[in-house]
Amino acid sequence: MSSTFEWAAKNVVRELSKKGELIPVDSLKSSTCFSPYYLVRKKIKSTWFWKSRYAWLNLTLEDILEPGSPKLEVTQGETFLFNDEMDGQVSGSVEVAASVQGKISGQTSVSNKSCLEVKILTVPPTTWDCLNMKRKLKKSQPSKFKELQTRGENLYVVTEAVQTQKEAVLKRSKNRQGSGKITIPGASCIQGEGTGQLNTMKTVKIPEGSILAFQVVKLIIRDRWSVVQIPDKTQKTFQNAGIAAKSSGYYSDACKTVTVSSVKSLEQLQAQLEDEEKVLDMLNVELRMFLLKNFLEVLKNEQDLLDFEDMLENSLYTGVTPKDVNGPSGNLLSHLQDSDGKLLNELSGAFLYLTGALNALSDVQHQALIKIQSLEKEEKEKIMSQEIQLVEEILKKNFDQTEETTFSYPSELVSLVQGQSDMSIRTRELLEECGLWFSEDKAQLTWDPCALHSLCALYGSLMILQFLTNA
Repeated sequence: MSSTFEWAAKNVVRELSKKGELIPVDSLKSSTCFSPYYLVRKKIKSTWFWKSRYAWLNLTLEDILEPGSPKLEVTQGETFLFNDEMDGQVSGSVEVAASVQGKISGQTSVSNKSCLEVKILTVPPTTWDCLNMKRKLKKSQPSKFKELQTRGENLYVVTEAVQTQKEAVLKRSKNRQGSGKITIPGASCIQGEGTGQLNTMKTVKIPEGSILAFQVVKLIIRDRWSVVQIPDKTQKTFQNAGIAAKSSGYYSDACKTVTVSSVKSLEQLQAQLEDEEKVLDMLNVELRMFLLKNFLEVLKNEQDLLDFEDMLENSLYTGVTPKDVNGPSGNLLSHLQDSDGKLLNELSGAFLYLTGALNALSDVQHQALIKIQSLEKEEKEKIMSQEIQLVEEILKKNFDQTEETTFSYPSELVSLVQGQSDMSIRTRELLEECGLWFSEDKAQLTWDPCALHSLCALYGSLMILQFLTNA
């Protein structure tokens, strides 16, 4: 499931953009970076199960045009109020099998609440023609713009944005309760009865003026400038884009290494993962375990993981590795470099792939994965293998399923999610946070098509973490 902020952004987008024109902003950190007239680029590594993401360039159209009239006009649409509340409760019980007699029951309740007042900020269509005729490109462009031109980068201009009009507070909570009684026949001293409860609550404050979603058009630079309002993959921002990209050696090589094509089937996703694992397989055992240990430390903090992804992506993009990075992130970066201090493209690309997949998951899922990694080696390998098998079975049955449906998964995996053991709860969290719901006896799942992206990201995360773990 998305972060609390992205969950709210996606809910707004579903109501305002039925055809998917609007792109939800994926983090509160990025909510100030996508106002109208801002310039953005696509990140160098993306895959279909990740969010569609653009990188802010700290440039606006105003920065590259000669000063004058007309001004960069923005119109404000009417105000929309979104009051979204969801409360749900699932309860059930399971008989403990084999030589242990007893019964364990549990109940889960989930609550999501948000109240958002938003307006749509739009660049009037007539503004583009007027600007194009009366305001030329600056003869002396900012250095960053020149770098983008040298790389042959495609640039986009934000033309529409959904902005909050008041400060808002988002709340998400989950409550789990369990109780049970267990007796082992022939061992009268081993009996037990008890109850347990686990509550989690997350509150996020969204400032006034935050951008929840945006829309872009491609910028075209020739003797003059223009924008392409109807998507056209054949048109490049800069006329000599192909030549420029080839002449920029590091950038060209990095993009070739880490760019990932769209995933349209489970087989394609598995092929991508095999490619990443081949890269990691070249590492010796000691280095693999060192990288995994530090990566799990980064995973403990949601913001640290986002920052690490940004550093890795920007370093691959620019060819400049950040200096004086401390802690686990610094340890990772220092071991992903060659002797000249340049990031190793393929190895860094593999960790960028893993980081991107994990950033498509929630912090609850991050904590579940960390908990699993803390287990003893044999138990950890067994649970991860079973979880991968379970997620794979779900994807096999539902990858192309566009309607909500209930289905059963293999009986040998039912024990993985039944009961109130810590690992059963963690495994259910991994799946429920993707947007799937278990039946009362945990033998069936309800499929939601919106869960596909998160479930693919979970599958990719589990596969690569297992590969690193098995060193």
